[in-house]
Amino acid sequence: MAHFLIKGEKMPSSGRQIHLLLLPEDEDQVLQAIQEKFPEVKLVANVPWVDERTPPVRDSVGNCGTIATIWNPILHPRLPVGVGPNGIITGPGVGPVVQWVRSLEKNTGILECGRWAAGFNKERDPEMAYFVESLWRLLNRFTSNRMVRTRGAGLDAPAVAPERRFRVGEMAAERALQGALTLRAGAMYLRPDAP
Repeated sequence: MAHFLIKGEKMPSSGRQIHLLLLPEDEDQVLQAIQEKFPEVKLVANVPWVDERTPPVRDSVGNCGTIATIWNPILHPRLPVGVGPNGIITGPGVGPVVQWVRSLEKNTGILECGRWAAGFNKERDPEMAYFVESLWRLLNRFTSNRMVRTRGAGLDAPAVAPERRFRVGEMAAERALQGALTLRAGAMYLRPDAP
């Protein structure tokens, strides 16, 4: 589901995003670290809501489907919703939440990149700005940006250039370095930089 601005919702003035290559085990590790620092955090699935007051909260990223949002109910106790002409209720994709588009194994052995995205107003919501900054720091602890672009898949594919715009999880990196997983972002092939 796409996110549309809800009536009265303003476009955020600050944004941040990062591209991710995470296996489910990497996601669980990152989520555990988030919940240790922010025990109140909830994951909201990107599915229609039952009613305007009840977000579809899930206990894991995997149970959210392809898109989740990270919600801190202490900062934003009630999430804004939109009601479509067909009566379907949807929650926000950014603003009071951080969007988590999951990395997915589309074909066996090929992991397509996902991303985190946040949009917020730093001046009006400094607590959200701090929360987002904290999430990025936690993510950086469990991932690496030491990647190279390659000409094709496989360990023998020649490296083209260093690539620092992506974060790869520990398990995804390990499997890629073993040749058991190909990392991709659209048409771009990636490989962790060998230690």
